[in-house]
Amino acid sequence: MKLVVKEITIDAPVALVYELLTDPALLVRWLADEAEIDPRPGGVVRWRHANGDVCTGQVIEAVPPRRLVFTYGWERAEVHVPPRSTTVEIDLAAAPGGTRLRLVHHGLAGPMADAHSGGWTHYLARLATTAIGSDPGPDPYIDQRVPTPAELAGR
Repeated sequence: MKLVVKEITIDAPVALVYELLTDPALLVRWLADEAEIDPRPGGVVRWRHANGDVCTGQVIEAVPPRRLVFTYGWERAEVHVPPRSTTVEIDLAAAPGGTRLRLVHHGLAGPMADAHSGGWTHYLARLATTAIGSDPGPDPYIDQRVPTPAELAGR
């Protein structure tokens, strides 16, 4: 298993970034077409991308506005990352220039970790754009499904 670790600074207050991560009406601005999240321990985390892929998990820890931890996985079985099978930790802290976001995704095997690393880079950039009040525009991944291990092996 490999860790996916992403760190970015977002030019926005910590409380706003936390809200963008935990309010379904705001999640759909930068992450997915549909989103559901109950940011309390035991609460649901679920979003659907325009391509039909659905991510499902459960909130493990929520400490507004500093920390969000949830399980994560895809409902499409051939992705081989089942719902709730991995864990995403997001920590937020005030920093020069706004908010320092650190994301650690645990539990992904080699090529799937690499694929998710690219996905997190993409979506965190969209989050940062949204946080400064800009529209990230249409998601260029709109027609791309989450790759399967077999597809990644064939690349």
